[in-house]
Amino acid sequence: MIIKTLVENTAVSTGYRKRNGLSFYIETKQHKILFDLGPDDSFLHNAKKMQIDITDIDTVIISHGHSDHGGALKIFLEHNNKAKVYIHKNAFETHYIKLLFLKKNVGLEKSLENNSRIMFVDGQQKIDEELFIFSKIEGRKLLPQSNRTLCTKRNNEIMQDDFSHEQNLLIIQDGVTTLFAGCSHNGIVNIIEEAFNYANSLDFIIASFHTFLESKELIMQVAQELKKFETKYLTCHCTGQKAFSILKEILGDKVSYLSTGTSITI
Repeated sequence: MIIKTLVENTAVSTGYRKRNGLSFYIETKQHKILFDLGPDDSFLHNAKKMQIDITDIDTVIISHGHSDHGGALKIFLEHNNKAKVYIHKNAFETHYIKLLFLKKNVGLEKSLENNSRIMFVDGQQKIDEELFIFSKIEGRKLLPQSNRTLCTKRNNEIMQDDFSHEQNLLIIQDGVTTLFAGCSHNGIVNIIEEAFNYANSLDFIIASFHTFLESKELIMQVAQELKKFETKYLTCHCTGQKAFSILKEILGDKVSYLSTGTSITI
């Protein structure tokens, strides 16, 4: 399986566009996938530089309803005419971040909700023998405290975001299982524990941990929990550089960072 980082907060060189967001190109035996799309057309610029033909993409998974992960959906649909887009049924709710006394809309473009290529997911969905989507994370262990600044509009009422719209992807190929998560708003430890309900092992976990605004104490607690799992972590985006340094001290070679322009084979 080939994984190329198309959008991330940092970049391996100035030739790539770096953005606050996330997008991975994933090539398996059966699929050419985009996991998240980033906020704008940067994924197109970087895909061209990495010799990826966007028209070849057959599957898109959007991890949750925030614009830094799905803001480029309209652009993608204009440049690709065949891919199915799997997104949680609650992702098109209006999502906000609270800034002092103001609320900023960070949701997806609602006009795209009725596009015929949108495939709504609620809970678990097996796409085929390679791809499995899951959500409904029950655990509440070590949740990001920065979640408190995020809210959603449901039934005309503004409420704390419960991140029911966040979904995760398992890819199984040649006996190797890889977990992909977007921002891990539901807590990376909880997501991993839920993943073990569907997989016997997790060989690789590719995810942002949403620790960039968290206390050192919470980051260290997360790292100690992650240390218990026999897996390799590749992280990025809202994990944050400072938090990554703390994670690296505890996890050592078990964790590495994926910047825009990175290409790996697993």
